[in-house]
Amino acid sequence: MAEYSILITSSPFDGDAALRALGFIQGVIDNGDVVNNVFFYSEGVHHTNSLMLNTGDELFVLDDWKALADAHNIKLLVCITAAVKRGIVSELEAKENGIAYANLAAPFEQAGLGEFFSALHACNRLVQF
Repeated sequence: MAEYSILITSSPFDGDAALRALGFIQGVIDNGDVVNNVFFYSEGVHHTNSLMLNTGDELFVLDDWKALADAHNIKLLVCITAAVKRGIVSELEAKENGIAYANLAAPFEQAGLGEFFSALHACNRLVQF
């Protein structure tokens, strides 16, 4: 049984990378293998913004990420530095910095690169989208 970590560095606005990632992950699960976590880094952190709304005529994968995490107990980790730099803050950061609201969507969790690299030791494959 293979164990995967998935690295998302592409924006949800860039083509179909998100759909390919979600399809790949479902294929891994259907094959009986395991996805330990999905780590959102660089422009990939935009996937986690709860203020994005479904316009109906464009790709919208926020709900797909949430459903994936719920159905298969997959951790959705977000690089805290990359997220804050792009205006995506958790409830704790909003409170600490006097910001009126947080926009990091649940079930996404903030993590540092160190945590992601540690998680890589628990898998034997890394795939980037």
